[in-house]
Amino acid sequence: MPVESQNLERHLIEMMTLAGEYCITLENAGKSTKEELYAFLHKVAPMLYLRGLLFPETEEPGDDGDERMVTEEQWENVFNSLRNQFGREDAFNYLDDADPGNTDLMKGSLAELYSDVYQDMKDFLWLMTKKSLIATRHAAFDVRKLFVSNWGIKLLRAQLVLHSRLFITDTGEDYQDLD
Repeated sequence: MPVESQNLERHLIEMMTLAGEYCITLENAGKSTKEELYAFLHKVAPMLYLRGLLFPETEEPGDDGDERMVTEEQWENVFNSLRNQFGREDAFNYLDDADPGNTDLMKGSLAELYSDVYQDMKDFLWLMTKKSLIATRHAAFDVRKLFVSNWGIKLLRAQLVLHSRLFITDTGEDYQDLD
């Protein structure tokens, strides 16, 4: 369903603002304390998720102009910086919701989840800076498509882990056998 140009423009600006703040903070994660980083992610990740949820669906623009900008080196720099900040609290175990019959615990990494979201947001921002209609159409289409297939679920999973790190107190139980 086509979206009014003015409505889409508002969504693009709001997403750019939030994605820009997210990317800048993650690129400079090493300059923050772990507590500052946790506080930022705990507040901004839900807003970013809501922006993705509210972002309108747009028509697929075709193949021309769809580019990815984030290099493996950039992704690894963000990942390593986050992993260093999170320390031992980076790793977590979870059940894969995609397969309800699977009861095997999966290993996860907060740094990896947030770095993957960073990649999608940075690519979105890069397309938006190209100042061409086709790049803007790709940015709009991709940010919504990737919200559904990639960064939305990663933000939710990370938020659940981060919430438990911030608010759930130690019960005295020994869960070392989960590692």
